[in-house]
Amino acid sequence: MNKPPFIIVGVGNILCSDEGIGVHIINRLKEMDLPDYVGIYDCGTNGIAVLEALDGCKKGIIIDAVSMGGPPGKIYRFTVDDILQMEDNLFKLVSLHQFDLISTLKVAQITDVYHLPKDIVIIGIEGKSFDFSLELTDEVANVIPNVIRIVMEEIKSFKG
Repeated sequence: MNKPPFIIVGVGNILCSDEGIGVHIINRLKEMDLPDYVGIYDCGTNGIAVLEALDGCKKGIIIDAVSMGGPPGKIYRFTVDDILQMEDNLFKLVSLHQFDLISTLKVAQITDVYHLPKDIVIIGIEGKSFDFSLELTDEVANVIPNVIRIVMEEIKSFKG
């Protein structure tokens, strides 16, 4: 079976409250009726799984918790180029992952193992709590519909 050209990846650890927001959103998206050209992947905290999911597609979206000092629930939208040009102290994907997404993307760029799309969007949601809990904080849970709306806009604008 061929991989769809548009891939959405959720990352995070659902055992650590807001750190799992990417996975929670992916679970919501799986319940929706999305176009056939869209693939949905829960990559948990596995950086190689993210690269494998994006390998060979035309457009990718990565959804994850961030810690940038903004108010809890703030939504950020970046391209991979934006991320790779930022200093590490300005942008931090939550460090509870077993991988550092920025470093993983940099390695993928300089190796020929994975063929990542030029069009990758990262949607980051500012977390409030990263303590052990299966529940999202209200501030983060309340922005899920807004994140899904952003994802749907990206899907509609895709010119595969």
